[in-house]
Amino acid sequence: MMDAAWAARLQAVFELSPTILTVTGLDDGRIVEVNDAFLLATGYSRNEVIGRSVPEIAVWVDPAQREAGLAELRAGRSIRNVEARFRAKNGRDIVAIANADVVAIDGRPCILTALIDITDRVDAEAALRQSEQRFAQLFHANPLPMTIVSMRTHRHLDVNEAAVRHSGYTREELLGRTKSELGFWVAPDQRDALLHQLMASGQARDFEVTFRTKTGEERQLLTNSEMIAYEGEPAVLSVSVDITERKLLEAQREARREEAETLTRTKDEFLAILSHELRNPLGAITNALGVMDRLVTSNDLRNVLGIIGRQTARLTRLVDDLLDVARVTSGKIALQLEPVDLLELAERCVRGLREAGRARDHHLVVEGDSICVDGDPARLEQVINNLLDNALKYTSQGGAVRVTTERVGGDAVLRVRDTGEGIGTELGARVFDLFVQEPQALDRSRGGLGLGLALVKQLVELHGGSVSFTSRGRGHGSEFTVRLPALVVRAEPRETGAPPADPPANRRRRVLIVEDNADAREGLRLLLTLAGHEVETSEDASSGLDKLRTFRPEIALIDIGLPGVDGYTLARMARQTPEARATYLVALTGYGQAEDRQKALAAGFDSHMTKPVDPAKLCAFLTEH
Repeated sequence: MMDAAWAARLQAVFELSPTILTVTGLDDGRIVEVNDAFLLATGYSRNEVIGRSVPEIAVWVDPAQREAGLAELRAGRSIRNVEARFRAKNGRDIVAIANADVVAIDGRPCILTALIDITDRVDAEAALRQSEQRFAQLFHANPLPMTIVSMRTHRHLDVNEAAVRHSGYTREELLGRTKSELGFWVAPDQRDALLHQLMASGQARDFEVTFRTKTGEERQLLTNSEMIAYEGEPAVLSVSVDITERKLLEAQREARREEAETLTRTKDEFLAILSHELRNPLGAITNALGVMDRLVTSNDLRNVLGIIGRQTARLTRLVDDLLDVARVTSGKIALQLEPVDLLELAERCVRGLREAGRARDHHLVVEGDSICVDGDPARLEQVINNLLDNALKYTSQGGAVRVTTERVGGDAVLRVRDTGEGIGTELGARVFDLFVQEPQALDRSRGGLGLGLALVKQLVELHGGSVSFTSRGRGHGSEFTVRLPALVVRAEPRETGAPPADPPANRRRRVLIVEDNADAREGLRLLLTLAGHEVETSEDASSGLDKLRTFRPEIALIDIGLPGVDGYTLARMARQTPEARATYLVALTGYGQAEDRQKALAAGFDSHMTKPVDPAKLCAFLTEH
């Protein structure tokens, strides 16, 4: 018989046990005792349960399970590790592992039941099953190809329907096989790089791979992969987007871009050749005109020479405009900025027109304020000349063209206003577009290529300014307005040199001309000889180098496009020749782009001049150097 001390100890163990413990009568099913763990789990108080039967408080969720358990116990068998559910006072079901035995308490048969609460574990397992179910649903319903591959064997553990459709294989053909066995990988190095990234960081983002379908078609995929646990083993979940069409479009765009760049280069090369081929005959004509101007005394012949000279100058200007538009469009014009007085520049342009006889039939006026801008004087002179040329072209004899300058706020504003035909509304803002002109008669008496105003707009915008026009329509004239950021300080006025004159006797130069074009060479020789210089000529680099050694010229005018050895090479050889090191080398060429000048200076030339060169300016240049 158990003494009182042991009974007290057992009572303490019963009360303090974290396991849920109950004692119920075997015969009547009434609750004899419960421990604190039971009260905590169910929410009942001890007074609410002691003496009441289990069905009264509905502890067991499944009465049939309870009755079956009672039958086992009455038959003398124990209950071990049976999952059972009982309900708390608040209605919450508790899942537990039940163990029960019949014991005698105070000579009365009772059932001792021990319950281990596994509700949290069961809930977690249920949540996991639900999550796995949702994952499976999303996995198989996803329109993007998805695969799960074992990291251990690299075999497919699962694939969705999109992967089946995309690969061309059946699900049965894919499962259990590796991508290599199926021939998916076009580039094995892509597979190795993907695996390396996965092993390093557990994931791979936006990884491009080339994939081969069952039919042998190659597709490009953008893949995102993640390391996961799948059915107890490490695996890789991959989601792919087919970017084959996108990559094809990108390749097509890149091909078109390269094609456009090739066309641009071809156009630039063509323009350079065009420049050279047009400037060479223009240079020869200009030189011949310079010679004839010194020889001819008849007024009639001088008038004819004037006509040829003016038309040659016009042709030269058309060539310059065409090439400049192409350079500006391709971003190949670099401005040489300095303070420029717009009023002085406008006066110089008008003076040049008058000297050329272009303004004798018009009333041409320049007035306004002296305002400075930060600009390239040569390019701004082009702007003003093109605006004046346009105004004179569309203004009848006796009409007026007025150039004004003023400061408006922080802008320097130059206006060219005429009383000419005006601009029709049908042209609108297209007046500044390339090759756009007012309709002309078949005789095209006004000429032009529709380049002038387009070049004006591009050059003004290069200076950070804008150009606009207004016209009230046909017969009401037009006004072009150029706005440029004004400088605060006024530029120092430039000295206007006197017209070039023949060099004095003590400035007689020894000049070598190296030119393969016979007409250009002979015309230039006659021009410089008549100007009082001692001149020798050569037609190629070999004889030119010999003349540099023997003639020892002070100045050598060298064409770049020589046959065999070009002018750049001749300049470099000259700088290595002791007798020619002191010679002032001038590249006289039809290649006139900025890079041509830089290339000439880098080759050893001291100066670069673009054909055709005005004879008076050339003679002045020889006098000064």
